[in-house]
Amino acid sequence: MSYVTTTGYGTWGNHINNLSADPADDVRTALGEFADDYDTAAIEADWREAINAALPDNVTLTGDEFIGPAYDKDKDWTGYPVQDVPAGLEDEYEGDLDIKAIVEGVDFWEIAARHEQWGIGQVAEHLGYKGPSAEGSARKTLSRLGVKAAAYRPHPDSGRPQARYNAAEVQEAAKSRPGQGARTDRAEA
Repeated sequence: MSYVTTTGYGTWGNHINNLSADPADDVRTALGEFADDYDTAAIEADWREAINAALPDNVTLTGDEFIGPAYDKDKDWTGYPVQDVPAGLEDEYEGDLDIKAIVEGVDFWEIAARHEQWGIGQVAEHLGYKGPSAEGSARKTLSRLGVKAAAYRPHPDSGRPQARYNAAEVQEAAKSRPGQGARTDRAEA
């Protein structure tokens, strides 16, 4: 294994958003008033993983800092966006890695969608249940489909724990239910 001397390439604030300290700040800012409807820690972890996968092999986001090779001989930005080289320096300078362009190429909202959480009322609505027994019917359906609560949050008034369900898991499980016109007792031709 070869070792490469590394150096800091700047902080999250330098490259991405000078108003935030790190990805966690941007997650909370992007979700705004809806942050409680998501697993923000999981979004941040997956977003960091996706950013690191998008960066060149020898560059990484660690904490709030981007770290990479210190010497030009260890830098290979082939296939990655680079910042414009100042006029007259083209022969001696390749251009710095454009970290902001790489991060912007990672689909934050796709990651966030995987970690949206619904309360039982939203689950009942998605499953098409209405009326006073809608939430109870939704709970029974979730149990039959094997969908378990992803988290529990205190009710804003009573403080009692309320189950939160991963929205993507609920949607996927709902697709597996027999629908109108489906004959599950027949073998497929």
